[in-house]
Amino acid sequence: MTPAARIAAVIDILHAMDAAGDAAAARQAGQWLRADLQRRRYAGSGDRAAISALFWAIQRGWSRLGWHLDAAGVTVTARALVLAALVLIDKRTADLPSLFTAEAAHAPAPLSEAETTWVAGLAATSLTRPDMPHHVRREWPGWLLDDAVAGLAAAGLDNAAVDDELAALSDEAPTDVRINPLRQPDRRALRDQLAGRGLKGHLTGLSPLGVRLEKRARLEDLPEWKKGLFDVQDQGSQLAAMLCDARPGMQIADICSGAGGKALVMAATMANKGRILAIDSNADRLDKAGARLRRAGIHNVERKHVADKWSNRSWRGKFDRVVVDAPCSGSGTWRRQVDARWRLTPDMLAERQQTQAILLDKARAMVAPGGRIVYITCSVLASEGQDQIKRLLATATELELADIAAVWDETVGAAGGGVCPPTPGNMLQLLPGRDRCDGFFVAVLQARLR
Repeated sequence: MTPAARIAAVIDILHAMDAAGDAAAARQAGQWLRADLQRRRYAGSGDRAAISALFWAIQRGWSRLGWHLDAAGVTVTARALVLAALVLIDKRTADLPSLFTAEAAHAPAPLSEAETTWVAGLAATSLTRPDMPHHVRREWPGWLLDDAVAGLAAAGLDNAAVDDELAALSDEAPTDVRINPLRQPDRRALRDQLAGRGLKGHLTGLSPLGVRLEKRARLEDLPEWKKGLFDVQDQGSQLAAMLCDARPGMQIADICSGAGGKALVMAATMANKGRILAIDSNADRLDKAGARLRRAGIHNVERKHVADKWSNRSWRGKFDRVVVDAPCSGSGTWRRQVDARWRLTPDMLAERQQTQAILLDKARAMVAPGGRIVYITCSVLASEGQDQIKRLLATATELELADIAAVWDETVGAAGGGVCPPTPGNMLQLLPGRDRCDGFFVAVLQARLR
């Protein structure tokens, strides 16, 4: 494909997403991109990389690009977004006439006189400007900004640090892999094995289980993957799982277990001794968890498919640990799911907050005296983190916050991990900028002995 044809392809993808209307809200941008690239079988690897790069640059600059177009009086269309991105992000102005031309095959239509005028105006400015509203400058939904600022401030950040973290949530996310201690206890050895296959990486700074790769790669075909020596998992998720402090012989409930990422870590630290009850209402996710568990050689996890509204009557007071990996906004992972921030609505958030409260109440009934509830969300919002814990503790007199920094030292620190980040109010907010991981909120609640 020519450079012009690549640009035309991105315009086509964005136009198709927009034309789909409501259907687009139910599908991630990445799915549209993958489907279109599969359709374009004539595109080579270089073409796919160029199309992907421009597509994701537009997704990450969506709000700012739209702001510039609005300020110029230009209707926001697929073509206008691509043109704005080429000028403001790629800094390509001089060669635009050669890319938008009727003389090249599969090229976008030539620039109109009006387009030439407003493109020249954009060339004289920059993508991010100080006169933009804060939420536009940081690619954040305006209605959600106060909630995010409150959550980050509660984590001990000043205004400048809050702004840095919001900016970091628009950056490209790294690829982390985690050793399976049951089969590969030495992450340095795994790093070297992967380097021998052309996949360079370095040890993660906080998690003692992780290796961060320098670039993305297909891993499923590697012998080390097939043997269950490692799995893909963000450093933040690794840390959250370790903070559950799962020990051999324990009885653990993993609520909303999903595809089993945290169960894999807990089962390994339990040395396959004891039981993890992995509960989820999504059968497909549990099936995926089963495949991962088998590959990792784990056999102390019992998967339990439940209805959306499930009863915990038979599990009351049974568990040493109840892990609540609650459905949430996913705001802490928005650098991986760039468009998810624009698909979230106030009603969707309210529904997830209600679910979080319900699951915490279930966990309260399921934990044994002397046991712990570990509440986890991949969110930076106060309403999904600190506020939920405060709500629970207002009535749950049998629970108290554990010293999470001490829990860190006993788990992450004891295994050779990094120093615990600040824990204001005995709650931990992991952050992409400061901690180099996805944004995870973790609180450990200790059940008093009765």
